[in-house]
Amino acid sequence: MLLEVIHSDVCGPMKTPTFSGKRYFVTFIDEYPHYCVVYLLQNKSEVATKFAQFVALAETQTGKRVKTLRSDNGDEYTSRTMSKFCADHGIMQKFTPPYTPQLNGVAEPMNRTLVESARCMMEHAELSKSYWGDAVMIKRTSYVFAVQVVQQVMTSHPTKYGPKRSKLDARSIQCRFIGYSDHEKAYRFEEIKSRRVLVSRDAQFMENVFDSGRRDYVQDGAVVEEEAFMEDEDVPMEDYYLS
Repeated sequence: MLLEVIHSDVCGPMKTPTFSGKRYFVTFIDEYPHYCVVYLLQNKSEVATKFAQFVALAETQTGKRVKTLRSDNGDEYTSRTMSKFCADHGIMQKFTPPYTPQLNGVAEPMNRTLVESARCMMEHAELSKSYWGDAVMIKRTSYVFAVQVVQQVMTSHPTKYGPKRSKLDARSIQCRFIGYSDHEKAYRFEEIKSRRVLVSRDAQFMENVFDSGRRDYVQDGAVVEEEAFMEDEDVPMEDYYLS
């Protein structure tokens, strides 16, 4: 049954932070369908807040109630804030014994898969390690928590991680693809020169062109038509909740 048991684990700290200073990510995985939601974190202390956000989202969208949270017994899960939230919402907490990650048999493998896949994506795109957050979130779309009323991502047009885009129009902007928008059926790009995060549906993919994530890289050509994008101001570059 949906939301009967939620498995969770924190991964990090990463040696290299994302551009917005994130060093961890936490996963919340529904045991029955194995749908997964990922949040990027600056500190482990944010886990309770992110779990509250997850519960609100999941329960509202499914009409079901979260009943059990299963995790290790790290401080982020045994904190007073987390314990109070679970008690107030009737959520039972179950912990694995110390130093037994193998007993957290859903969340641990998921985190390992996300990290290994993100590493391969960055190596393929020749991007710096600071892009690990975006790579994790893109891979996460394969496992994303999805119900009928949740807006779907544009998975009908998958593309390689990292390549620049070109729109063959006089008014265009050179960008690199970093993911999918949470709020529109559109792509998310990082503008090469300014590092602004843009959202647009209109772009042409240059699948075999990569720039190794260098901020000072300049090349003639274009990416996103200027009149067809909006700047993504509400959601930081790596802080997605659900696609």
